[in-house]
Amino acid sequence: MGYVAATAGEEVIERAEQLFEKQRVSGDSDELGIDQLDDQLERLTAQTMSESGLYAPRLAALAVKQAQGDTVEAAFLLRAYRSTLERFDETVTADPSEMIASRRVSPAFKDVPGGQILGATKDYTQRLLDFDLTADESTDPTAEWDVDDEGDPERLTNITELLREEGLLHEPEEPDVTEPNDTTRESVTYPPERDEVLQELARGETGAVTALGYSALRGYGQVHPTLAEVRVGRLPVRIEHPYTGQPVTVTHTDVTESEAVVPVYERREDPTFAFGYGLTFARNERKAIGMTILDASIQLDSDGEPAENAEFVLDTIDGMDSFGFIEHLKLPHYVTFQSILDRIRAIRERQGLTDEGRTETAGDREGPPVAGVSDGD
Repeated sequence: MGYVAATAGEEVIERAEQLFEKQRVSGDSDELGIDQLDDQLERLTAQTMSESGLYAPRLAALAVKQAQGDTVEAAFLLRAYRSTLERFDETVTADPSEMIASRRVSPAFKDVPGGQILGATKDYTQRLLDFDLTADESTDPTAEWDVDDEGDPERLTNITELLREEGLLHEPEEPDVTEPNDTTRESVTYPPERDEVLQELARGETGAVTALGYSALRGYGQVHPTLAEVRVGRLPVRIEHPYTGQPVTVTHTDVTESEAVVPVYERREDPTFAFGYGLTFARNERKAIGMTILDASIQLDSDGEPAENAEFVLDTIDGMDSFGFIEHLKLPHYVTFQSILDRIRAIRERQGLTDEGRTETAGDREGPPVAGVSDGD
């Protein structure tokens, strides 16, 4: 691809960046602080962390502030920063069953062990603008709640484990590798193993994952799952102690987990459920559910529909790839366009096309008729 850099020097580019920063600080309102973003716009920072693959709430808030709310740009900033960090250790594989859930709903079963936990959500209310939020100060609606301390929360039984105990789940094929491939260090190989698929889906752009998952539900795929459960909670992060070798908890991360089951009737004498899985950093239920649908679709290993083609899905959902390729079209392409323009002009000239787009006749090429003056005038 022919490409030349923009001219006019670094000064113009620097001033363009300064104008961008001026947009953020202009106006009469107080500057938005990192603490405010982290505390009050949690869903925005959560999306940024899940798409960047880096769990760092305050850094995510900083990236959102720098990108002026553009989550794709903010995730790009976090990924770039993450690439500069030293990796001094690897964590022990996390077990999602250890999650301490603050929210857990099961659309598949009414009565589940541990009960339905709605947690913090507006899923069941109307989408109406709340003009009370225009006030300078907000009040805590739970301030007068009388909540008794019931001790440490208990771990909840995973719904799919109940189906697995009955032999109703069709387990996906085990990967051929002993250690999962870290796709932040090594490129994805095609056809990808399931661990690579899940890693890429977990870092996918929320809108793209949701859209492709929706396409499968709308007929461009064969999967229409039932959600076994959606959980939001905290998972312990452990590393091996350098002397004892025992796992030691060093911190916790907020995650969203989604599991879905899909009926499989291929073997009529022994029908089972296949299942899809999704897990993302922080709270991002929409993306986790979309990830679940795509995981189940890709397991079909079919090229018949877009959502079932692993290579198409993984190449499409990455926000950095799509963002970069779309945005690069704004950069100068003078050489490329000039070559195309010259080619089209040459073809038109060979075919004898006029500027109006019609083919010239022999009479046209002799020149237009000239209005003469008669001898009698």
